[in-house]
Amino acid sequence: MKDMLGTLVRRVANLPLEMLGTICDLIEKLASESGQQWLTELKKFLRKENCWTGIIAIKDAYLKLISSGQALVIDACDGANVLADANDVFAYIDSDLKNWKADQKGFASGETFVEVYEMEKDGTFAQLFGSLSPDLQKLCLTQEQIIGFVKKHRDWIRTDGYGTFFLFVSNERYFVASVFLSGALLDVLVSRFEHSRVWDADIHHRVVVPQLA
Repeated sequence: MKDMLGTLVRRVANLPLEMLGTICDLIEKLASESGQQWLTELKKFLRKENCWTGIIAIKDAYLKLISSGQALVIDACDGANVLADANDVFAYIDSDLKNWKADQKGFASGETFVEVYEMEKDGTFAQLFGSLSPDLQKLCLTQEQIIGFVKKHRDWIRTDGYGTFFLFVSNERYFVASVFLSGALLDVLVSRFEHSRVWDADIHHRVVVPQLA
């Protein structure tokens, strides 16, 4: 058992960044209530046999789109600003943004349409974002885009001290910025994407991603 786990960890550690989201999504599905069904069909796939034939597709509805019909746009930016230095926006900034090297500058981007989702089912970050797309790169915003969204679309930030989540990349690692609005004050915290905490859907945390369709 230990040898298998060691081999798995070594192999995963050497995978390119763009594959990690798919691997995380697969592991979450194997660990879910329908894990045995996923395992059965995965074995067929690995044997190059037909899989998922005659089976109703499993859809994990972790999130509900709440911005349908709204043209939410983040303005073009050069990507130079980072959350760790956004003292003009946030009353509290998590020091782990710097401690974990989650403060790398981004890249220039044009106007970007985004969507806002709200939680419908308890889940980890991997489950929440993975339910939207296995390609995590498509779900990422730059840190300056996150700042731009908070400034321009503050009314879409979850209120009452609950979180609004944004996925971003820094130094080849995925992180989640959690923005909290309490009264008139905004706070930003950072978590590693692989963090195993299960978020409570009853609180209706929100997720903001680039428009997918």
